[in-house]
Amino acid sequence: MAVAMYPWLVLGGSMFGVLFLSYVVYHYFADPQESYVLATVAVVLSLTVSILCTLLIPVDIYVISEGSIKSESLHLTISQDLVRNAYLALFASLLFLAFIVVPHAYFYGEERGSGDFDMKADRRSCWGAFRHTSLFVAFVLFLMVVGLNFRPGHTASLDKAWVSQEEASRWVSDLFDSQHGGLNAVSFSIACLTLLGVGGWVFYTAYGMAAMPFAWLRGKQSASEQRMGLEQSIASIREKYRAIQARYPSREDGSPDLSRMKAVDRKELNRLQRDYKSMVQRNYKLQEYEEKAGMVIPRLLQFLVPFRWAIGVTMMSISLLVVVSLLLTLIDRLVHSDCGWSCGYTLKERRIYNPADEIFLYLSHVFPLDFMVMGIIVLYIWIASVFGIVCLGIRFLCFNVYQLRTRKSMPQALLVLCNVMSYILLALCMALLTIAPNYTAFGSQTVKNADGTPGRCSLDRRDSMSPCRVSVISAFFTRIAVAMPVFSVTYFFANWAFICVFTLVFAHCLFHHQRQPYLEEVAECEEEELGLLSFS
Repeated sequence: MAVAMYPWLVLGGSMFGVLFLSYVVYHYFADPQESYVLATVAVVLSLTVSILCTLLIPVDIYVISEGSIKSESLHLTISQDLVRNAYLALFASLLFLAFIVVPHAYFYGEERGSGDFDMKADRRSCWGAFRHTSLFVAFVLFLMVVGLNFRPGHTASLDKAWVSQEEASRWVSDLFDSQHGGLNAVSFSIACLTLLGVGGWVFYTAYGMAAMPFAWLRGKQSASEQRMGLEQSIASIREKYRAIQARYPSREDGSPDLSRMKAVDRKELNRLQRDYKSMVQRNYKLQEYEEKAGMVIPRLLQFLVPFRWAIGVTMMSISLLVVVSLLLTLIDRLVHSDCGWSCGYTLKERRIYNPADEIFLYLSHVFPLDFMVMGIIVLYIWIASVFGIVCLGIRFLCFNVYQLRTRKSMPQALLVLCNVMSYILLALCMALLTIAPNYTAFGSQTVKNADGTPGRCSLDRRDSMSPCRVSVISAFFTRIAVAMPVFSVTYFFANWAFICVFTLVFAHCLFHHQRQPYLEEVAECEEEELGLLSFS
């Protein structure tokens, strides 16, 4: 009984852990004075569902490799049909969250503004948010209609629907994909949305996976260390200011008489005043960060500081494993694809060694080891993507739209973040088909070769006589890639762009040895708020 319940405990614990992690991330960045319940629920649910879409892949692989998962105690059987329905439910939920719940929560925050509101004003904010959200609803309905009409497998002609009632029923059944429960239409829509995540995958994730290991290996100045350096610089500026002031007579109120100063000294005094103000602002912000050191994430990071070398090396190993495996598969597809550009460089059988694929194939024999390793890699890529967004900011083209700050971020910024992360994780689902192609397609299934020796399943060997089954995630992405190569070609070259960005950032971090400060820049503060801008 204990052995049978173990996988379920792992799955249940993973789901609870993902939910808790999503809440901690929101609580860490959100400004408590601006936060509202709708934003919290939208962010937590969106992040949780997007991560679960990726973590369902190992369950999908286990079912096609070892058969259905049966639990007599829970009276539940996880078959491939159930996995297909789970994908459908998660992807449909992701569409609902990304285009209805999150936009509504965003526009509700914009409508309500800041301050205390009565019930009537709150209802007006809700109605205004619904009006703005209707544009997103119209877009997702348009996407679903396009998916129903132009998806792979839709063959019935509208002309035949007018012949008889039977043909009309057949056309409607084919249009709404009733045979597959609408999975093909939803997967087409998800494939379109994955294109939105390609940009974040290329820039944010590649930057985070290259830069984050170096940030841990080299460490980062603590708030107290940076404050000590700032206080020394502030004292030095005060001495220089007083030395210049002592050269000239002062007015009756004790202020320097600028009319008698040389132009060079006046210019120097102005520069010292600007530098002094900037440093005092940084010092003020660092005091705030030190006061917040009792929060969960800062305490956890402080606890992990003694192990930063081990953590940094582990992160570096995962990054290199993912990037090298991705690069080898891209080269394999570029060189050995039979159809090339016309089918999006689809590969029937892997011919070049892939380390990540081999590791997952070995671990897939002992479920849930592959699930846990996949969870670690997904979690790492998720954290690296958040790291990249925090460092680079949420951008549209070259314009910085939002900058995430600890306990200072608007809920609207976190709502945009959760949508960006949802699209990135969809792109990750597609990237996993390239990082570990055999594992994500066939798991540990084998087939007998002509000489009787066992061999691995592949698209080339899959026929009516072969026992090989293809995973759900691989089936509908491959089907769309073959029917509409524009998707596969875009993903193919996006992964090459990912490799290029990762290489450039990795090389820059490798040769740039400067230790990163705790606080790089701060927003302008009012002098009355600081109360520290005099040189006395």
